[in-house]
Amino acid sequence: MGYEFKCRDVGMNCGFEVRADRMEDLMPVLEAHAKHSHGMEKIPPDMMEKAKAAIKQF
Repeated sequence: MGYEFKCRDVGMNCGFEVRADRMEDLMPVLEAHAKHSHGMEKIPPDMMEKAKAAIKQF
């Protein structure tokens, strides 16, 4: 089992998708993507909650 996140699932017009075996491996990738692709130095708490809610297990 693993975890998947898609930017479009939180309302972003972005094709970014990431999969990881562990949640702990997924979050740093999300944070780096938000910084480099969306200009967010830090993901705002409300957006972080949306992101966490959008993560799906596969």
